Amino acid sequence: MSQSTQDQAGGSSSGSYDLRSIYQGAIDQLQGMRDAGQLSPTDYDLITSTSKPGEILLPVGTANASRISAAVEPLLSLLEGFGAAMDLVMQFSPEFMGVNILGIVWGSIKFMMARARDVSDALATVVEILDVVRNSLPTLEVYTKMFGSSDIQLLKRPLVEIYTQLIVPARCAVWGMPGLGKSQLVLKYAHSSFELGRHKHIFAISATTVEKLIQGLVGVLNLVQHPERHNSDQAVQLTAARHCFENSEDYGFVEWLIMFDNATSETVKFLLEHFPRQNANGSILITTRTLEIAEALTTVAGQQHPICELKALSTIQSAELLLKKAGISSSATLDLDSAKKLVERMGCLPLAVEQAGTMMKQNGFKSADRLNSLYDEHRSGEIIGWTNSLTNYEEKSVMAAFTAPLQQLGANNPDVLSFLRVLVCLDPESIPLDILVLGAEKTREQLASNTESMSTGSPGPKRNRFSFRKFITKLPGKRAKPRPLAVLPSVKVPLELIPLLDSICSEEWLRKACGHLKDLSLAQLLYGGKTSLHIHDLIQQTTPAHGSGEHLYRDLAVTLLSQAFPAKDDVSSPESWTQCERVVPHVMSLTKHAGTLPINVLGVLSVRVAGYFVTRGRYEEAVALLQQALEGQTHQLGAEHLDTLNTVDRLADVYDHQGKYDDAEALYQRALTGREQQLGADHPDTLGTVNGLAILYEEQGQYNEAEALYHRALAGRDQQLGADHLRTLDTVHNLAGLYQQQGKYNEAQPLYQRALAGKERQLGPDHPSTLSTVNNLAVLYRLQGNHVEAEALFRRALAGWERQLGPDHPSTLMAVHNIAVLHEGQGKYDKAEMLYKRALAGYKTSLGIHHPDTIETMKYLADVYDVQGRDGEANTLRARAEEAEKVRLSK
Repeated sequence: MSQSTQDQAGGSSSGSYDLRSIYQGAIDQLQGMRDAGQLSPTDYDLITSTSKPGEILLPVGTANASRISAAVEPLLSLLEGFGAAMDLVMQFSPEFMGVNILGIVWGSIKFMMARARDVSDALATVVEILDVVRNSLPTLEVYTKMFGSSDIQLLKRPLVEIYTQLIVPARCAVWGMPGLGKSQLVLKYAHSSFELGRHKHIFAISATTVEKLIQGLVGVLNLVQHPERHNSDQAVQLTAARHCFENSEDYGFVEWLIMFDNATSETVKFLLEHFPRQNANGSILITTRTLEIAEALTTVAGQQHPICELKALSTIQSAELLLKKAGISSSATLDLDSAKKLVERMGCLPLAVEQAGTMMKQNGFKSADRLNSLYDEHRSGEIIGWTNSLTNYEEKSVMAAFTAPLQQLGANNPDVLSFLRVLVCLDPESIPLDILVLGAEKTREQLASNTESMSTGSPGPKRNRFSFRKFITKLPGKRAKPRPLAVLPSVKVPLELIPLLDSICSEEWLRKACGHLKDLSLAQLLYGGKTSLHIHDLIQQTTPAHGSGEHLYRDLAVTLLSQAFPAKDDVSSPESWTQCERVVPHVMSLTKHAGTLPINVLGVLSVRVAGYFVTRGRYEEAVALLQQALEGQTHQLGAEHLDTLNTVDRLADVYDHQGKYDDAEALYQRALTGREQQLGADHPDTLGTVNGLAILYEEQGQYNEAEALYHRALAGRDQQLGADHLRTLDTVHNLAGLYQQQGKYNEAQPLYQRALAGKERQLGPDHPSTLSTVNNLAVLYRLQGNHVEAEALFRRALAGWERQLGPDHPSTLMAVHNIAVLHEGQGKYDKAEMLYKRALAGYKTSLGIHHPDTIETMKYLADVYDVQGRDGEANTLRARAEEAEKVRLSK
């Protein structure tokens, strides 16, 4: 190899190149840059005044330059280390391809090192030089191949790493145990950075859960008026949010800072996927409780960004903070000793110290003696009897932190303390005050209605009946099952909490209550489109232990959310989804305490939220919520209680959506038997189960059984609800689908048209349930050979579902599949293939490989491959479908 390359280069030049001549060549280039005004005389003098490459490191003193110099220093050693080898190389080829490559590299590094003494003022120039170096790397590789000099290849990785460091956003994580003030620290930094002009746009996002991260990132799109802010596809919105930061200058902001507060192990993966990956004008600040999470979130391409551990203050620092917060300027030894004793009992947690100081100031205490006496009089175990996962040190600190402020609040404003006890039942990050007010107002109206009904002798609602709409029509032959939410049951609020309910409805009282909580550092007001409250999670863990009757406050919290969820009675309406999403985190928070709640209060709300999840295609979340509710209801109410049977029916619906037909049938039969026995054969709830069971039978090809049940449901609903009632129209729609499956097209068409006319009139032309009938009518037209009419209706359904539900929702994918079937029938195989592949990819993600819809789409795509002569691909895909079918049937 070495001999052959010498033969190739032997005639180019007889000159000799060593490091000295290379150095002189580089100086000549730099002199030309100076003469052209591209290099300042000061920088030129700095470079030319050094005789060795290593001496360039001496003037580098700033923190920014230290990072770069540490990366470049090994390169200088490498250059000197294989200088002799390069001398030999250059004897045979002083110039290769007209380029003095080693001179460029060496000169570029020296110039970069000179500028590193103030890299913040010359970042653009450094990047330009590094671009030259990076673009020269391919030629360096040619030299390596020619001469076998592996040391040259060692230059590539570190140079590229330096370049990368200069184009990605800087990251920093602050970690430490709860209560140390991590959030306050980064907020103060953000404020200072904004004042100094380093960052001109600050974004704060909670990182405690994936849901809150999604809400925060999507909120950024609204702030910058991003064109994707109204896109119903969450994945598209998240990608748009990341691109927004990476190309921030396109959206009106350049120097930006994002604060991700309280990252957890559950959110690490999501954060790493959605962090901005480029744009050196941005910075990312993270707070978390563990070093492991901090390291995971600050490691980029093998490089560790800065991590800061926040520790508890020293005793003297804490005592000084306490006295300052209390407005006490005394430096007397007794005052300081008393303060030190108090803060030591609190574990020197800044949060606890600040709250204690606030209380001292509000009460005019001139020393910490009064608070020390207060803590002496009440044993911590008797005051705060709560179980947590904190260390002994943290637990003692938390116990000491909140006792006095809560006692003070209870003594001066007991109604506000009661309000706080309701608030701590909810998710602490962002508690929407308008939702609570709406719930309180509706609860008062319901209570008044109940009283009026009792006074007139009118019977009130006897049972809790909640249901939701299963409107999703899937592949041809699968029916829609819309079920509007039933009227809320009669609410019950303890007499002692009625005044609190009235207070929450008062704007003036609510404003004052929030002010009291803010003054005692128990809550923070968050302003945006809607006013919300933020409560520290330690306060949330501590407050319920103060006083008896904890379950009454949790009951009231559930009642308020129940009355406010959703704004409209139909969770299948996209207009209600924003409000539903605002309520969901608080319902999930309440489910963590399900064991302390009467299940008939929380279970009914859980069923309604599960209905919302189904409309969004979030089946796994719906199943988890329903299973938890069913377990609690069965234990507390009994297996045959009507509320329990209602949850059984709802869970059967979700299993049907997931293609778990055996599980669904068992639950439907259980619900049907129980409802027939207790409500009667023609009760609307019984007929709802009949309708669901008919759908299940039809999906399994049991058409005779399905038809009998459809006729029973339709006759009962016609008689009891009326011909134009939405539930009646649902059954009309379903019966039409059955006739379509049986080839009775003339009987199916008028039923579809009746259902469509009624839904358009009552729900509107773009409602998802209306679109399900549009889709099925399009299938009928296709089967009748009316391809033009069919495609128009398919496009209408697809556009509406895509806009409202997102491109990967099962309903949207079903429309995509149906258009593919239409194209296949028209011989447009390329178009059909493209659409089948889109539907298949979406089904795999949203429903899984073993779902019937996924399997059916695989078979359809295999048929297209057959027609195209792609037998191998067709056989492979068909085999995969058969294997998936076997697995599904074996479950």
